Amino acid sequence: MNLFLSGRMFRFFPFLLPILFLFSCYNYSSNRIVTTPPTLVGITLIGTGVYELRLRAGNPEAFFSGYTLYSGNTADASRNPSDFSSGKECELPLNMLPNQPREYSIEVNPTDGPLAVPGPGENTNRVCKIIATLNSGDYVTLRSSVISLDLNSGTKDIYVFSMPSNTLQVP
Repeated sequence: MNLFLSGRMFRFFPFLLPILFLFSCYNYSSNRIVTTPPTLVGITLIGTGVYELRLRAGNPEAFFSGYTLYSGNTADASRNPSDFSSGKECELPLNMLPNQPREYSIEVNPTDGPLAVPGPGENTNRVCKIIATLNSGDYVTLRSSVISLDLNSGTKDIYVFSMPSNTLQVP
């Protein structure tokens, strides 16, 4: 009995194809994922101590985890913190995954709670809320983060940070 003429091959082929793709995949890397830093567009005071931080970002990474805000007295202090754990993270879960080439915003608010409803003139593509107190004259920088898995050693780093974004001064 000929396998190709009997029609059995057509029933078997959908199961065989994924197996062939799995074993023929040789284009992988054991290096850590490098995520793209966002581009800060502007920062606006939208309430008492509440700021809207506008950014452009495209994060198609499967393990994208969010953004971390760093602030300092100088641009260099916010771009190069002495300790990466000093940053303020987005409150999870993210409101939306910023993976399209459009402008997003982050609410920076000193008080806990849900995201505020965007008012007139504010960006409706609000990604998340960062609980932090900003003062006029501070410098702010964002870094993207991804969850990193090291297949060689079997370990997991909680976050791997991107290079810093551009820096803005709080009005």
